[in-house]
Formats: sequence, structure tokens, C-alpha cells
Amino acid sequence: MLRCLVSVATVCSLSLPTRAFAYDAQAGSPPDWDSYWVHTVERTAVYVEAEGDATFGQAPAGLFFRVDAPELNGRLWVYNPLNSGWAWLPGAATERVPDPTPDDVAASLPALNPRDYLYYQAPDLAPRLDCIIAGESGWDPSQLNPRTHAAGLAQFLPTTWANTPEGRAGLSPFEPMANIDAAIWLARTKGWSQWQVYSQGRCR
Repeated sequence: MLRCLVSVATVCSLSLPTRAFAYDAQAGSPPDWDSYWVHTVERTAVYVEAEGDATFGQAPAGLFFRVDAPELNGRLWVYNPLNSGWAWLPGAATERVPDPTPDDVAASLPALNPRDYLYYQAPDLAPRLDCIIAGESGWDPSQLNPRTHAAGLAQFLPTTWANTPEGRAGLSPFEPMANIDAAIWLARTKGWSQWQVYSQGRCR
């Protein structure tokens, strides 16, 4: 859900870092800052800045974040190990915890529902894909078009699905997270015109 802020060329991913993520480089931290970890204790907005209402979306309860700078205006500058991004989190919505292991962080992911997963995986594309999925399937992962055989959340045609990384890996379009991953890949590599709701001007 947190946008990658270090470089505009960075692509967010749910893969955990190969090295100990607690020692990944910090962004915007004061000299000699001693980072610590928190987790969310309630659903909360994730903010673009220390002030203002602009957000990247919502973070559910139970996710881990590393605090990389002192609190400012009641918000914490945090690192999200699930997508290697930084943003501001309300301090009141968090609780300090011992440093988690990569397994602890990975175990928090299944708690995400498909919509939350979309905003974690691709915050830049999520609002439009959210609209597309709502229009195509009503967020029902079991949807199957009896005429075209388009399947799953983003309604993939069989031929289109077969050419996605998830389809080539043998995953089912009815698996919500795989369908979302494929929709993100398709949007990034092929654009938006393959979705009817977009072509009709409903998800601009």
C-alpha cells in the first residue's frame, strides 16, 4: 500500500528482501537514528506527508512497519517491508513491538483481503484497478462469463490469462491474489484498453 518513494523507477513488490530487512537502508532518517518496529492496532490511513489529508490508502490492523524517524505532527515515518516503501502512519494507530522476523512479516500478509492486497501491491494503479474489478466482477472472485469464459476478479479471457506470468505458472484465474497480480502485470505492460469498463469511460 505504501508507494515506493526512494525512486520513481522503483517497482513495489511483495517479495521479502533477501537480506535481513531490519537492516535495509533507511530513507530520510536523522544521523544515528535508532529504528524500531511497530504494528498497526486498528485500520488506519497511510499518509503521503506528515501534514495534510493525502493518503496512499488504508492499512489493516496487524501489519508491521519500521519507524525510521522521530514522530512529527502525531505521525511516524515508516518503512513497509511488504513493499519496500515509505510513508507516514498515525502514531496513535500503532503499538511498539519487538523486531519481527521475515516469517513474522510474511505471516501478516494472509490477513489482507483481496482489495487490501491490491493497494499493497500497486498503490499507483490500485484506484483504477479497484474501479475496473468492481465493474467487471463486483469483486467476486468466482465470476465466470458464460459467453466469453472471462474469469475471476479482473475477468481474464482464457487466452489472455495463459500469457500472464500467473497463467504460465499454472495458477487459476479464480485465485484472487493471482488474478490481482496478473491484472497489475497486464496494466503495467499492456495498458487499460483490454477492460470493457475502462473503454466505456467508467474508470478514468
